[in-house]
Amino acid sequence: MQKVPFSEGELKVRRVIPNPRGTIGVPVYSAPVTAGTNIKEAIFRKVPVFLPDFKHYQFFTPRVVPDNEARGFVADGGDPVRHPEGFKDMFGINWLFIEVAGGAMVEPGNPLMQDMNEWKEKVRWPKIDSWDWEGQAALSREFVNDPELAVVPVIMSGFFERMISMMDFENAALALIDEDQEEAVHGFLDRLADLYCGLIDKYTEYFHVDGICIHDDWGSQRAPFFSLQTVREMLVPHIRKVTDYAHGKGLFYDMHSCGQIEALIPAMIEAGVDSWTGQDMNDKRKLYRQYGKELLIGVETPVIPAEMPEAEVEKAARKFVDEFLNPGAPCMIGDRSQIHHPHFYEKLYRYSRERLLGFSQSDAGECNDRG
Repeated sequence: MQKVPFSEGELKVRRVIPNPRGTIGVPVYSAPVTAGTNIKEAIFRKVPVFLPDFKHYQFFTPRVVPDNEARGFVADGGDPVRHPEGFKDMFGINWLFIEVAGGAMVEPGNPLMQDMNEWKEKVRWPKIDSWDWEGQAALSREFVNDPELAVVPVIMSGFFERMISMMDFENAALALIDEDQEEAVHGFLDRLADLYCGLIDKYTEYFHVDGICIHDDWGSQRAPFFSLQTVREMLVPHIRKVTDYAHGKGLFYDMHSCGQIEALIPAMIEAGVDSWTGQDMNDKRKLYRQYGKELLIGVETPVIPAEMPEAEVEKAARKFVDEFLNPGAPCMIGDRSQIHHPHFYEKLYRYSRERLLGFSQSDAGECNDRG
């Protein structure tokens, strides 16, 4: 991409992205490229035009996919919908939306199966061709034609989470390490990967999308749910099937995965994942130093209070950019950044533009040519 010198006119704010976490909205400046294009440059070329932000993703969870309504996460341009009385996902699993928790859970006490060897008998695969994609396209036309952001459909239940929804947590975790279930787990997850590739086909056929996100939590607040070896053996081959398919269509693959999962990041990279923001119980600084050239990581900024003196705001912005925006290793501003000062974003933008103008594509090393 041809480099454009910085000009003061770029600091004109084109829009502000609301921040649901109680901090100030995220400004979108009049940059030479859109925020969505910039994210793709960071992922595929490793040299963005300015510092990316996790808020530059426009996540898309349309109601045509039953999982999104079942889990109370519909975001598609229509009215939100939640079901405390229960709603079935694409596999017929009933979910209850729990208002006090702000999320949904599988109706307890009646798992679809206890052992993965039962999957061929008990799992009824959804017929996604029968869903009303035309109607969804009409409803979401404006929502997905965002002129600025990277539009990213989310598949709400990834590989391990899908197993949990059908077996409950304990049985799903056991299935990953039980030799008697190993073949069945691989058979089920391979079929599941094919289903997710089919969903990618639908998203690219009916909507303009830039990437795909799969939601698959891998850890608790203190530790991963399983070992790195287990993830490599049981999950990576199937995730890789989907990431390769997405890349073949010019899409990036973002992974939503909560928990303390530092030890599992190598498997995420081996699986072809492009970006991950994670939760801030992970040592993002350490992870950036180790894996910043291979994975676009969301790193939280320092807390920036509204009353911070201007000189300190500038110092903090420059320090963050110097530490986390290096040749061939961009980061993005993490989702849980506590930014309350209105000028911090401006200073991040200005300094990142200046710093990145000094980088060349050769600085990034061997480029990723998927984009």
